[in-house]
Amino acid sequence: MLMNKDLYSVDNFDFLARSFARMHIEGKSVDIQAITGNMSDEHRQWFCQRYAYYCQQLENAIIL
Repeated sequence: MLMNKDLYSVDNFDFLARSFARMHIEGKSVDIQAITGNMSDEHRQWFCQRYAYYCQQLENAIIL
């Protein structure tokens, strides 16, 4: 699993996913295909899941 490989790398990917989600919520253009283009399948899948999670969290926070 990705989490067991390199915690520092995971923290960086998580920070980026959260940052791009914030940009998306602010109405800025975010091209996930370009962002994840050089990632391995495992990293890409994990990153996209985290990005979607943060987008949902931010959308929910706006509604509240």
